Amino acid sequence: MDTSANVAGLVDLGLTRYEARAYLALIGRSDATPAEIARMASIPRQRAYDVLASLSERGLVQQVPGQAVRYRAQPPDQVTDLLIAVRRRELERLARTTTDMVGQLRSLYQRGQDHGNPFDFVEVLRDREHAVERVQRLWTDARHEVLTFVHPPYLGASTPSNSEVPAGIVQRSIYETSILDDAEMAERVRTWAALGEQIRLTTELPLKLTIVDGRSVAFNMPDPAEGDGSVTTLVVQHEALAATLKIAFESLWSQARSLDDVVAARSY
Repeated sequence: MDTSANVAGLVDLGLTRYEARAYLALIGRSDATPAEIARMASIPRQRAYDVLASLSERGLVQQVPGQAVRYRAQPPDQVTDLLIAVRRRELERLARTTTDMVGQLRSLYQRGQDHGNPFDFVEVLRDREHAVERVQRLWTDARHEVLTFVHPPYLGASTPSNSEVPAGIVQRSIYETSILDDAEMAERVRTWAALGEQIRLTTELPLKLTIVDGRSVAFNMPDPAEGDGSVTTLVVQHEALAATLKIAFESLWSQARSLDDVVAARSY
């Protein structure tokens, strides 16, 4: 019998080396005393009692009734089944605790990724069509509020193409009064107002701006070196910046005039 291989196999199943050697010493006999097992298994005699008590508690050996303390090994298939069952329960417990741990670590990992680059919250868009699409996605993802400065040049529709402003979302926009000089754009403004957008107008706006839910900001920065109206759009996920720009929006909103007032004044 390859004793070393069998010892290693039992250790893999969860026994200590002393326990494995004690069990293997017993299976070749009907029973034995702790002293006999210690001698056959080459383990310290003072440890034999603890080792056999541990094996007995797990049902791997059985104490033989009588005046002298003797032990008998349980059948190998029964022993391996018991050890595998214990291992299986340990693996199931480990799987559960690992799942919980992974959930916590995933959250930590994601926070680390979100803060890995100090400028991850800034997107720089130089392509006009890409910029229009990105701002439209900000509108689509809005949950409660969208504020806009509508300033020329008009890169695209400043409102979603829904039939009305989504329930629970407040949309407020400030336009330059010059937009009403274009008949087509003036009709669009009236349509957006009818769909539920709150509109006011002012003589001049500093730039094109969108603030979504007090956290996402998009604004256009004209390129001073280009004479063809080239602009760069910045999208910034930053609550402090959004709060600062909202102060500017509210200031201009309070001074701007309603669409009805401007249209009435122009009709005279």
